[in-house]
Amino acid sequence: MANYKLLKRLSCIMHLVTSKSGISKTEMIDRLFADFDIDTTPRTLERDLKNLKDDFGIEINYSRSIRGYVLEEDERQISSFLKFAEFSSLAEMYEEGIKDYKSFNKYIIPDDSSDFTGLHNMARIVKGITLSRKLTFTKENYYKETRKTYTVTPLRLKEYLNRWYLIAVPEGENEIRNFGIDRISDLKLTDTPSDLSQDFEAQIKLYEDIVGLNYNESKKVEKVILSADNKQLKYLRSLPLHKSQVCIDGLDGKWGEAIFHIKSNYEFETQVLKMAGMVAIKEPIRLREKMKNHIKQMMHNYE
Repeated sequence: MANYKLLKRLSCIMHLVTSKSGISKTEMIDRLFADFDIDTTPRTLERDLKNLKDDFGIEINYSRSIRGYVLEEDERQISSFLKFAEFSSLAEMYEEGIKDYKSFNKYIIPDDSSDFTGLHNMARIVKGITLSRKLTFTKENYYKETRKTYTVTPLRLKEYLNRWYLIAVPEGENEIRNFGIDRISDLKLTDTPSDLSQDFEAQIKLYEDIVGLNYNESKKVEKVILSADNKQLKYLRSLPLHKSQVCIDGLDGKWGEAIFHIKSNYEFETQVLKMAGMVAIKEPIRLREKMKNHIKQMMHNYE
Protein backbone atom coordinates (compact mmCIF):
# COMPACT_ATOMS: atom_id res chain seq x y z
CA MET A 1 0.00 0.00 0.00
CA ALA A 2 1.46 3.34 -1.02
CA ASN A 3 2.00 5.84 1.80
CA TYR A 4 0.54 9.33 1.89
CA LYS A 5 3.74 11.15 0.90
CA LEU A 6 4.34 8.87 -2.06
CA LEU A 7 0.77 9.25 -3.30
CA LYS A 8 1.06 13.02 -3.02
CA ARG A 9 4.24 12.98 -5.13
CA LEU A 10 2.69 10.69 -7.73
CA SER A 11 -0.43 12.88 -7.97
CA CYS A 12 1.67 16.03 -8.38
CA ILE A 13 3.82 14.37 -11.06
CA MET A 14 0.68 13.43 -13.00
CA HIS A 15 -0.60 17.00 -12.66
CA LEU A 16 2.64 18.44 -14.06
CA VAL A 17 2.83 16.05 -17.00
CA THR A 18 -0.86 16.62 -17.81
CA SER A 19 -0.59 20.40 -17.65
CA LYS A 20 2.57 20.48 -19.79
CA SER A 21 3.14 17.59 -22.18
CA GLY A 22 6.84 17.27 -22.90
CA ILE A 23 8.05 18.57 -19.54
CA SER A 24 11.70 17.73 -18.85
CA LYS A 25 12.98 15.84 -15.83
CA THR A 26 14.81 18.92 -14.54
CA GLU A 27 11.75 21.14 -14.92
CA MET A 28 9.57 18.53 -13.24
CA ILE A 29 11.88 18.42 -10.21
CA ASP A 30 11.99 22.24 -10.05
CA ARG A 31 8.19 22.54 -10.34
CA LEU A 32 7.61 19.88 -7.68
CA PHE A 33 9.57 22.01 -5.25
CA ALA A 34 8.26 25.42 -6.38
CA ASP A 35 4.58 24.46 -6.72
CA PHE A 36 4.13 21.72 -4.12
CA ASP A 37 7.06 22.05 -1.66
CA ILE A 38 8.24 18.57 -2.67
CA ASP A 39 12.01 18.18 -2.62
CA THR A 40 13.04 15.21 -4.74
CA THR A 41 15.95 13.85 -6.79
CA PRO A 42 16.29 12.45 -10.34
CA ARG A 43 16.69 8.95 -8.89
CA THR A 44 13.55 9.28 -6.75
CA LEU A 45 11.63 10.67 -9.73
CA GLU A 46 12.59 7.66 -11.85
CA ARG A 47 11.44 5.37 -9.03
CA ASP A 48 8.14 7.27 -8.81
CA LEU A 49 7.52 6.87 -12.54
CA LYS A 50 8.19 3.15 -12.16
CA ASN A 51 5.73 2.99 -9.22
CA LEU A 52 3.04 4.65 -11.32
CA LYS A 53 3.51 2.01 -14.02
CA ASP A 54 3.95 -1.09 -11.84
CA ASP A 55 1.41 -0.33 -9.09
CA PHE A 56 -1.23 1.71 -10.92
CA GLY A 57 -0.85 0.87 -14.62
CA ILE A 58 -0.13 4.51 -15.55
CA GLU A 59 2.73 5.09 -17.97
CA ILE A 60 4.66 8.36 -18.18
CA ASN A 61 7.34 7.90 -20.82
CA TYR A 62 10.13 10.01 -22.24
CA SER A 63 9.48 11.14 -25.82
CA ARG A 64 12.63 11.71 -27.86
CA SER A 65 10.72 13.67 -30.50
CA ILE A 66 9.68 16.41 -28.07
CA ARG A 67 12.47 15.79 -25.54
CA GLY A 68 10.21 15.49 -22.56
CA TYR A 69 7.79 13.27 -20.65
CA VAL A 70 4.25 12.49 -21.80
CA LEU A 71 1.37 10.69 -20.14
CA GLU A 72 0.18 7.62 -22.04
CA GLU A 73 -3.55 8.07 -21.54
CA ASP A 74 -5.61 5.29 -20.02
CA GLU A 75 -8.63 7.10 -18.66
CA ARG A 76 -9.85 4.23 -16.49
CA GLN A 77 -6.48 3.73 -14.81
CA ILE A 78 -6.00 7.47 -14.32
CA SER A 79 -9.48 7.91 -12.85
CA SER A 80 -9.01 4.96 -10.48
CA PHE A 81 -5.65 6.27 -9.30
CA LEU A 82 -6.94 9.80 -8.71
CA LYS A 83 -9.88 8.46 -6.70
CA PHE A 84 -7.52 6.30 -4.65
CA ALA A 85 -5.22 9.28 -4.07
CA GLU A 86 -8.23 11.41 -3.07
CA PHE A 87 -9.33 8.94 -0.41
CA SER A 88 -5.77 8.58 0.83
CA SER A 89 -5.41 12.35 1.11
CA LEU A 90 -8.62 12.52 3.13
CA ALA A 91 -7.35 9.73 5.35
CA GLU A 92 -4.11 11.64 5.90
CA MET A 93 -6.04 14.80 6.72
CA TYR A 94 -8.15 13.07 9.34
CA GLU A 95 -5.32 10.97 10.78
CA GLU A 96 -2.55 13.57 10.97
CA GLY A 97 -4.04 17.02 10.58
CA ILE A 98 -7.42 16.99 12.26
CA LYS A 99 -7.39 15.50 15.72
CA ASP A 100 -10.78 16.43 17.07
CA TYR A 101 -14.27 17.57 16.12
CA LYS A 102 -13.58 21.24 16.91
CA SER A 103 -10.68 21.26 14.45
CA PHE A 104 -12.89 19.60 11.85
CA ASN A 105 -15.48 22.38 12.10
CA LYS A 106 -12.76 25.00 12.02
CA TYR A 107 -11.19 23.86 8.77
CA ILE A 108 -13.93 21.96 6.91
CA ILE A 109 -17.33 23.11 5.62
CA PRO A 110 -19.29 19.86 5.15
CA ASP A 111 -22.30 19.68 2.88
CA ASP A 112 -25.66 19.70 4.67
CA SER A 113 -26.72 16.25 3.53
CA SER A 114 -26.84 12.62 4.57
CA ASP A 115 -24.59 11.53 1.71
CA PHE A 116 -22.25 9.70 4.07
CA THR A 117 -24.95 7.69 5.83
CA GLY A 118 -24.01 4.02 5.76
CA LEU A 119 -20.25 4.45 5.40
CA HIS A 120 -19.80 2.45 8.61
CA ASN A 121 -20.86 -0.57 6.51
CA MET A 122 -18.14 -0.16 3.88
CA ALA A 123 -15.37 -2.05 5.70
CA ARG A 124 -17.59 -5.12 6.16
CA ILE A 125 -18.77 -4.94 2.55
CA VAL A 126 -15.18 -4.81 1.28
CA LYS A 127 -14.34 -7.76 3.52
CA GLY A 128 -17.21 -9.74 2.00
CA ILE A 129 -15.97 -8.93 -1.51
CA THR A 130 -12.31 -9.76 -0.83
CA LEU A 131 -13.09 -12.99 1.07
CA SER A 132 -15.80 -14.05 -1.45
CA ARG A 133 -18.40 -14.49 1.28
CA LYS A 134 -22.08 -13.63 1.22
CA LEU A 135 -23.63 -10.74 3.13
CA THR A 136 -27.06 -10.41 4.72
CA PHE A 137 -28.81 -7.11 5.40
CA THR A 138 -32.15 -5.37 5.58
CA LYS A 139 -32.86 -2.83 2.85
CA GLU A 140 -35.43 -0.05 3.09
CA ASN A 141 -37.44 0.92 0.00
CA TYR A 142 -38.26 4.62 0.35
CA TYR A 143 -40.76 4.64 -2.51
CA LYS A 144 -42.77 1.60 -1.40
CA GLU A 145 -42.14 2.27 2.31
CA THR A 146 -41.18 -1.37 2.84
CA ARG A 147 -38.24 -3.27 4.35
CA LYS A 148 -36.83 -6.53 3.01
CA THR A 149 -34.00 -8.84 4.09
CA TYR A 150 -31.49 -9.98 1.48
CA THR A 151 -28.65 -12.48 1.27
CA VAL A 152 -26.32 -11.46 -1.54
CA THR A 153 -23.05 -12.16 -3.30
CA PRO A 154 -21.18 -8.82 -3.04
CA LEU A 155 -19.23 -7.82 -6.14
CA ARG A 156 -18.29 -4.12 -6.10
CA LEU A 157 -18.80 -0.78 -4.40
CA LYS A 158 -19.79 1.99 -6.82
CA GLU A 159 -19.89 5.73 -6.21
CA TYR A 160 -22.37 8.03 -7.92
CA LEU A 161 -23.13 11.64 -6.98
CA ASN A 162 -21.32 11.30 -3.64
CA ARG A 163 -23.37 8.28 -2.63
CA TRP A 164 -22.16 4.70 -2.43
CA TYR A 165 -23.90 1.63 -3.77
CA LEU A 166 -23.27 -2.07 -3.27
CA ILE A 167 -23.37 -4.02 -6.53
CA ALA A 168 -24.46 -7.53 -5.62
CA VAL A 169 -26.46 -10.55 -6.76
CA PRO A 170 -29.34 -11.59 -4.47
CA GLU A 171 -29.45 -15.28 -3.55
CA GLY A 172 -31.51 -17.28 -6.05
CA GLU A 173 -31.14 -14.64 -8.79
CA ASN A 174 -28.68 -14.29 -11.67
CA GLU A 175 -28.71 -10.54 -12.33
CA ILE A 176 -26.73 -7.88 -10.50
CA ARG A 177 -28.54 -5.16 -8.55
CA ASN A 178 -27.63 -1.87 -6.88
CA PHE A 179 -28.22 -1.33 -3.15
CA GLY A 180 -27.72 2.16 -1.71
CA ILE A 181 -25.64 1.63 1.43
CA ASP A 182 -27.49 4.50 3.11
CA ARG A 183 -30.59 2.26 3.06
CA ILE A 184 -28.84 -0.86 4.40
CA SER A 185 -29.10 -1.93 8.05
CA ASP A 186 -28.29 -5.03 10.13
CA LEU A 187 -25.40 -5.88 7.80
CA LYS A 188 -23.70 -9.21 8.61
CA LEU A 189 -20.84 -11.13 7.03
CA THR A 190 -21.76 -14.81 6.66
CA ASP A 191 -19.58 -17.92 6.39
CA THR A 192 -21.30 -18.92 3.11
CA PRO A 193 -19.09 -18.69 0.01
CA SER A 194 -20.22 -16.27 -2.70
CA ASP A 195 -21.80 -17.44 -5.95
CA LEU A 196 -19.04 -16.40 -8.35
CA SER A 197 -19.75 -16.37 -12.07
CA GLN A 198 -18.17 -14.87 -15.17
CA ASP A 199 -21.67 -13.72 -16.11
CA PHE A 200 -21.60 -11.31 -13.17
CA GLU A 201 -18.35 -9.74 -14.40
CA ALA A 202 -19.84 -9.35 -17.87
CA GLN A 203 -22.83 -7.57 -16.36
CA ILE A 204 -20.57 -5.24 -14.36
CA LYS A 205 -18.92 -4.11 -17.60
CA LEU A 206 -22.31 -2.72 -18.65
CA TYR A 207 -21.70 0.18 -16.26
CA GLU A 208 -18.94 1.39 -18.58
CA ASP A 209 -21.51 2.54 -21.16
CA ILE A 210 -23.77 4.57 -18.88
CA VAL A 211 -23.95 7.54 -16.58
CA GLY A 212 -25.04 6.48 -13.11
CA LEU A 213 -26.64 3.16 -12.21
CA ASN A 214 -29.39 2.10 -14.64
CA TYR A 215 -27.50 -0.08 -17.11
CA ASN A 216 -30.52 -1.87 -18.63
CA GLU A 217 -32.66 1.15 -19.52
CA SER A 218 -31.30 1.30 -23.10
CA LYS A 219 -30.28 -1.63 -25.26
CA LYS A 220 -27.45 -0.20 -27.35
CA VAL A 221 -24.71 2.39 -27.24
CA GLU A 222 -25.51 5.42 -29.38
CA LYS A 223 -23.93 8.71 -30.30
CA VAL A 224 -25.42 11.56 -28.28
CA ILE A 225 -24.63 15.15 -29.29
CA LEU A 226 -25.19 17.87 -26.73
CA SER A 227 -25.15 21.47 -27.99
CA ALA A 228 -23.63 23.66 -25.31
CA ASP A 229 -22.56 27.19 -24.58
CA ASN A 230 -18.76 27.41 -24.68
CA LYS A 231 -18.70 28.48 -21.03
CA GLN A 232 -20.61 25.34 -20.08
CA LEU A 233 -18.12 23.25 -22.04
CA LYS A 234 -15.41 24.42 -19.65
CA TYR A 235 -17.35 22.92 -16.75
CA LEU A 236 -17.93 19.72 -18.68
CA ARG A 237 -14.23 19.42 -19.41
CA SER A 238 -13.37 19.85 -15.73
CA LEU A 239 -16.04 17.36 -14.61
CA PRO A 240 -16.95 15.01 -17.51
CA LEU A 241 -20.30 13.26 -17.46
CA HIS A 242 -18.79 10.12 -19.05
CA LYS A 243 -15.39 8.83 -20.10
CA SER A 244 -16.43 8.94 -23.80
CA GLN A 245 -17.12 12.68 -23.65
CA VAL A 246 -15.43 14.85 -26.29
CA CYS A 247 -15.94 18.64 -26.23
CA ILE A 248 -15.65 20.86 -29.30
CA ASP A 249 -15.76 24.63 -28.85
CA GLY A 250 -18.02 26.71 -31.08
CA LEU A 251 -16.51 29.43 -33.27
CA ASP A 252 -17.43 33.13 -33.44
CA GLY A 253 -19.56 33.01 -30.31
CA LYS A 254 -21.64 30.05 -31.48
CA TRP A 255 -22.39 27.10 -29.25
CA GLY A 256 -20.09 24.11 -29.31
CA GLU A 257 -20.81 20.44 -28.77
CA ALA A 258 -20.21 17.68 -26.26
CA ILE A 259 -20.29 14.26 -27.90
CA PHE A 260 -20.92 11.01 -26.01
CA HIS A 261 -21.10 7.34 -26.93
CA ILE A 262 -23.39 5.94 -24.25
CA LYS A 263 -26.58 4.12 -23.44
CA SER A 264 -28.78 7.06 -22.47
CA ASN A 265 -30.73 6.66 -19.25
CA TYR A 266 -32.61 8.66 -16.64
CA GLU A 267 -29.41 9.66 -14.81
CA PHE A 268 -27.92 11.15 -17.98
CA GLU A 269 -31.14 13.02 -18.67
CA THR A 270 -31.17 14.54 -15.17
CA GLN A 271 -27.56 15.64 -15.55
CA VAL A 272 -28.49 17.44 -18.79
CA LEU A 273 -31.51 19.06 -17.12
CA LYS A 274 -29.24 20.39 -14.36
CA MET A 275 -27.46 22.53 -16.95
CA ALA A 276 -30.77 24.26 -17.78
CA GLY A 277 -30.59 26.75 -20.65
CA MET A 278 -26.87 26.31 -21.26
CA VAL A 279 -27.33 23.08 -23.22
CA ALA A 280 -29.73 21.23 -25.53
CA ILE A 281 -29.80 17.69 -26.89
CA LYS A 282 -29.11 17.82 -30.63
CA GLU A 283 -29.06 14.10 -31.48
CA PRO A 284 -30.59 11.56 -31.44
CA ILE A 285 -34.02 13.03 -32.23
CA ARG A 286 -35.72 10.44 -30.01
CA LEU A 287 -33.79 11.66 -26.98
CA ARG A 288 -34.31 15.31 -27.97
CA GLU A 289 -38.09 14.78 -28.00
CA LYS A 290 -37.94 12.97 -24.67
CA MET A 291 -36.10 15.92 -23.10
CA LYS A 292 -38.66 18.33 -24.55
CA ASN A 293 -41.38 16.32 -22.81
CA HIS A 294 -39.48 16.50 -19.52
CA ILE A 295 -39.29 20.28 -19.86
CA LYS A 296 -42.98 20.57 -20.76
CA GLN A 297 -43.88 18.59 -17.64
CA MET A 298 -41.67 20.86 -15.54
CA MET A 299 -43.40 23.94 -16.98
CA HIS A 300 -46.78 22.37 -16.25
CA ASN A 301 -45.73 21.89 -12.60
CA TYR A 302 -45.17 25.64 -12.28
CA GLU A 303 -48.44 26.75 -13.90
